[in-house]
Amino acid sequence: MQKVVLLIIAAMFAILPFAHAQNIDSLSQKDKAMLDSMMANDEFLKLAQQPAKGSVDISAGIGNGSFSSHNNAANATGVDNKLIYTPSVVYHTKNGFSFGATGFFTSDSATGTELYQTGLMAGYEYDGKEVSTGITYTRFLSDMNKYNNKSIYQNDVYAFVKKAKGAIQPGIAFGFDNGKFKEADMASVLLRRPLNPRGDTIITGIDSTDNKTTYYSITASVEHDFVFKKIFSKDDELDFTPSLMLNVGKDDLNQTHTNTINRPLVKKLLARRKKVTPTNQFEAQSVAASFDCTYNTGKFFLQPNLYLDYYLPSTTTKRLTAIFNVSVGFSF
Repeated sequence: MQKVVLLIIAAMFAILPFAHAQNIDSLSQKDKAMLDSMMANDEFLKLAQQPAKGSVDISAGIGNGSFSSHNNAANATGVDNKLIYTPSVVYHTKNGFSFGATGFFTSDSATGTELYQTGLMAGYEYDGKEVSTGITYTRFLSDMNKYNNKSIYQNDVYAFVKKAKGAIQPGIAFGFDNGKFKEADMASVLLRRPLNPRGDTIITGIDSTDNKTTYYSITASVEHDFVFKKIFSKDDELDFTPSLMLNVGKDDLNQTHTNTINRPLVKKLLARRKKVTPTNQFEAQSVAASFDCTYNTGKFFLQPNLYLDYYLPSTTTKRLTAIFNVSVGFSF
């Protein structure tokens, strides 16, 4: 390779004195053949001319984001501090499309670790010189007959556009999630008996609900990409991207009580609460910070992520939510 480069440099210096008197068309057939030969045998030029190829990522992750693989604003609406294990396979085409499957496992049942949902994903991403953009759709499959408040969405759409370069890279993302799920909670009902000398009675039992939920989110962000090369070896690389975000959203929930407490009077009282529809208006929901890292060496990659979300509206629960995920895998 070094000999080839020296030949090219020598050829350039040989041609420069005559550049004012002739152009490339005036070169002899022998000179043209020599330049064509050097171009054909230069491995760097060959690599640059090769078409993009597809790749397959095989990975395994652990974290506490139970709802979405892409939208942490949706994950922050309900973290129950359970560890979620996520093996994944994703195929990236050379044209920017991607297709994949992710399993979501957790160990919060009497049967041990179980698969509570599977995500089938299709997406497209474009990385330009000025703008990066992409969209992803995930279909979540789960047992709809189980009481499962971790698999509340069946459809997840996430799209983004951001500036590709610069000290500050602004961006905006749009999220949409909807689905159905069953839930069972302990419920207490006060029975007033004014004519009974024992007075009122509180009856406690299981109150189950059928739920429909929809979540919309718009996220404005600013970020910057830091790239570090040759950290531990000559071919490794670390990408670190911190970002600040403002999440604006709207969360709709419709509940229907199925009333599984086995007392007719209690069922009758609960039936008065049959339809409960808490709806939040479209509003600023949280400010957040995200720290994304990707370390590559050869075919191996490591991706840790930390997302901190501070809830803005009035609430009786804690405002700060921390979501993390660590994935390791290989790209072929």
